[in-house]
Amino acid sequence: MLKYLLYAVYLVIGLSLGAWLFPELAVWLPFDIPRVVDNVLVYGLLGILLFFLLFGWTIKHAYNFLKKSEGYLLSRSLTEIVFATLGMVLGLVIAVLITLLINTLEIPLVGEIVPIVSAVVFGYLGFIIGLRKFSEVLDFFPKNNPKEKMISEAKTKFIDTSVIIDGRIVDVVETGFLEGDIVIPQFVLDELQLIADATDPVKREKGQRGLDMLNKLQTNNENVKIEPVTYERLDVDQQLIDIAKKEGGAILTTDYNLNKICQLHDIPVLNVNELSNAIKTVVAQGDVFELFISKTGKEENQGVGYLEDGTMVVVERGEQLINQTVKIIVTSVLQTNSGRIVFAKREKNK
Repeated sequence: MLKYLLYAVYLVIGLSLGAWLFPELAVWLPFDIPRVVDNVLVYGLLGILLFFLLFGWTIKHAYNFLKKSEGYLLSRSLTEIVFATLGMVLGLVIAVLITLLINTLEIPLVGEIVPIVSAVVFGYLGFIIGLRKFSEVLDFFPKNNPKEKMISEAKTKFIDTSVIIDGRIVDVVETGFLEGDIVIPQFVLDELQLIADATDPVKREKGQRGLDMLNKLQTNNENVKIEPVTYERLDVDQQLIDIAKKEGGAILTTDYNLNKICQLHDIPVLNVNELSNAIKTVVAQGDVFELFISKTGKEENQGVGYLEDGTMVVVERGEQLINQTVKIIVTSVLQTNSGRIVFAKREKNK
């Protein structure tokens, strides 16, 4: 298609030159030209023939140049092309102003040369500057705060009863790692109240602890709120799944079974236990550190201590070291469903 367009352009140029140039040359001939020949159509055809004879070889080079230019432009974004075009238009406007200024001086030949040169130079400079500096131009325009956008796009988190009783969510929220609204649905609060009113002292203590944690969570954080929700029966897990699906939110929990059900329903779930495991102290075989041995182990002559993140460390021949802080060396690390267990022995003094 591009090659045919080039042929059409060459035809128009040859036709225009023939219609303009040959009548001027005919005046200088010492003889009269026949009327059959002396007309615009014949001059135009002669101009086409002469132009192709002289410049037909340039079609191939013009085609290659335009193909490269096409590929270059297609590799650029629409924004870059728009700014490059605006830059070229601005450059041509500057060229016109310079031409008007030069024409007032009435200098021979300069008035004919300057317009062409200035149009080419300033048009090119405008195009390049618009193409390469468009990002700097965009900086002048006001932008939305990326932080505000991230907060507005953050998913709403719905809290499960288990994560409230667990209590670690209070510290996690206060660190600012959780963005967006944190919602405690009414049915979660009602279940928490039922646990706090239970006759079983263990359950009652858990419920009361959960209410204390909830009060602390809501007092220290503005984005934590209680949402009234109507429900027919107190099925907290199913209610949480339904409300998370309806509002496109995520569920905060420590319940392993609820975690699995959320995955089956393709609901984002944030498990505090998984977060805790992810940020536990990395311990590898051969590591040496000091440990306070607090109690005896299950096996004979074992001592047990705990790392700062709660990981249990079983020390071989550590029973006689209870209530002492000793330097130990890790012999192995066992990963279980309930967490990690580190096995170690006392480091020998070198």
